Order: sequence, then C-alpha cells, then structure tokens
Amino acid sequence: MSAVEQEPVATEYMAYSLRPMLPDDSKAVAEIEMEAFPTTWPPTPFRKELSNRLARYLVCYVPTEEIAEAEQPEPSVDITPNDSMLKRLLQGVWPRIGLRSRRDDPQAIRWDVIPGFVGMWFMADEAHVTAIAVREFYQGRGIGELLLIGCIELAILRNADVVTLEVRISNTLAQTLYKKYGFEIVGSRKRYYSDNNEDAFIMTTGKIQEPEYQRMLQDKAALHADRWGASERALTTPSLGV
Repeated sequence: MSAVEQEPVATEYMAYSLRPMLPDDSKAVAEIEMEAFPTTWPPTPFRKELSNRLARYLVCYVPTEEIAEAEQPEPSVDITPNDSMLKRLLQGVWPRIGLRSRRDDPQAIRWDVIPGFVGMWFMADEAHVTAIAVREFYQGRGIGELLLIGCIELAILRNADVVTLEVRISNTLAQTLYKKYGFEIVGSRKRYYSDNNEDAFIMTTGKIQEPEYQRMLQDKAALHADRWGASERALTTPSLGV
C-alpha cells in the first residue's frame, strides 16, 4: 500500500525526523492508516505488531514545543513511557530533541506529532514494504520520500538483498517516486485492492547491498536534503536491535 505526496516548496531545514515506532504511537499510526487506507479491514494491530520479530515500523515525527498542560488540549498520543527500560532509552533522547519527562517538569506535557509511517516485513533476504502513508495535512513536504529513504536504509542495515512493495496501477505518482529509488515493475497482483478490485503492480529494487545501489541511494538522499533540509533518521533502538 502507498499514500505518498506531491512535492511543492522546499524549506531550508527539515522539521521532520524518523525513529522506530513506539507502543504509544499506535493510536496515531492507526489514525493515519484509517485516513490513507479507509477500506483496510481488519485494521492493523500496531501495538501487537511491535512484538513481531519479522516486522519493523518507522514513524516520521515532529517534537512539539513545551506547552503548559492547561493551555493544551489532550493529545491523541502521549509518548510519556510507562516501561522503565523505554523510559531510560527515551531520557537519553529527550534532551537531544527538546523533550523532558513530566518528572522533570510536572506542568509540562510532551508528545510527538506523527505525520506518517512506514511498515516493513523481513522475510529471508527480502524486505517487504507493507504500508507507507502520510497524513493528508502534511503531504507535499517531502515526508513520503523521507520514509522511503529510511525504510531502504533499514533494509540495508538488516542485510536484506531487495526491497519489494505493491502499488495501485493507477497511482502513477507513487510509481514515479519508487522508480527514482531503483524500483522496477516485476509483476502484478489481480484485484489486489478490495475497495474497487484494482490490480497492483509488484515493484522491486535491484540488489541493495551492491555499492552501486548504495551510491545511488546516498545521492538521492543528498538531493532530498538539498531540497527539504537535512533530516535525522534513527532507524533502530537498543531494545529492538537491528
């Protein structure tokens, strides 16, 4: 599945970063899935998926500024960790991205805005993109391409040989983006999309461990940074490993 955006105006610094999905992100990610793929049924159990050793999810996030709790409506997602190990992990990240725990300041509330996500399954030597989506409000800011860059980089880290995905035959915009990163149409799946029985193209990269492919990826990522600004891409956490 794919819901990627057009790319109008550049900005000097990109406000968006990538990190692995956390349990408390599951509500926001479910909302994005519902907006981008309203006919998906049953909905993906994202919190359960985080314990699946074959699956990995990255979210695009925007750290919010510190706001007094009384001045801010209750957020849809609160990333204040409940797990002690996760808390120790995030306490190392909070100062770097401008977040603090409520223990440090009980009057402050912290959470990340989640504009998009990408999901992947790793099977044998293949990384399969199960979904990539960006909230409609945030489309046109280079986020879809950022998510694609991140998932390919994660596939390389996990020693996958290729990355594959399905895309609607009518979604030529997404196909153009995927071709930019070396995906080629290698087949189709008949009546793949249940909402209108549309066929899907199967698209696959070349060998992503090859130096030539990695040079291409590096060049494309640099062009993305030139247009949208440099981005921070944290692809793994100690608790997940690679």
